[in-house]
Amino acid sequence: MVSHNWEAAAVVDGRTPNTAPPEKADADPSPAYEDVVAGPSRSSNVQPRLRILGATWGGVNVTAEISGMVGDDETISFNMHTLLLTLQPDPAPGIIKTLTVLYLYEDQGEIRLLNVPEFIPSISVKITPTAHKEKVVCAQPTYFSTLSDPAWTDGADGQVEIIAVLYGTKRIKNPSALQELARFFEGRRGQIRTTTAFFGTDPWIGFRKSWTVYFRFASSRRIHCVTGMQDGALEVPWTRS
Repeated sequence: MVSHNWEAAAVVDGRTPNTAPPEKADADPSPAYEDVVAGPSRSSNVQPRLRILGATWGGVNVTAEISGMVGDDETISFNMHTLLLTLQPDPAPGIIKTLTVLYLYEDQGEIRLLNVPEFIPSISVKITPTAHKEKVVCAQPTYFSTLSDPAWTDGADGQVEIIAVLYGTKRIKNPSALQELARFFEGRRGQIRTTTAFFGTDPWIGFRKSWTVYFRFASSRRIHCVTGMQDGALEVPWTRS
């Protein structure tokens, strides 16, 4: 991969492509799931704490940046028409980017997912404790989902749990794609070319898409976030320290 080519950078943990060997599962900077749900108890009249488990924007990892946007009221408001000015530098100039955020509210325990493209008609999208079920004119809830299904594993002895896979505007549940991704992170297969054919669907015909994989190793509850652009190569090393 070429270091200055964003679209060729299959895995980004920050804003530069991979150069170092894979890190251990427990070295990921994102908060562990059990650490979040086991946080200190809070009184019922206090807004539950919002925790960002991972976030991507146009094929780069922006977990730290999105975490820093959490307000005192434990919500985040995104202006999808100007977000590219906030999350600089622009990782994919001239391409309509997609924001994904994996999050949960302490005391609620459910992992939720936001997957939304920029330049949507509603302009504003807000993460709140009830955003996933609110009925509003702009159809905002279509961008939110609750991950109620168990994480996907490649059989009973699988060492990787796939939490969510996003390709453009769609969550991918194609078993063959999930299996190949699990095998890759387990070290049982080589490079994956992240094409529409691999994901098995084109949810956004005519648009270049980013992809994101949220997963964890079975031996750890810490969530990893891997992202890149359509037609890029997912290859070792898939992360960096």
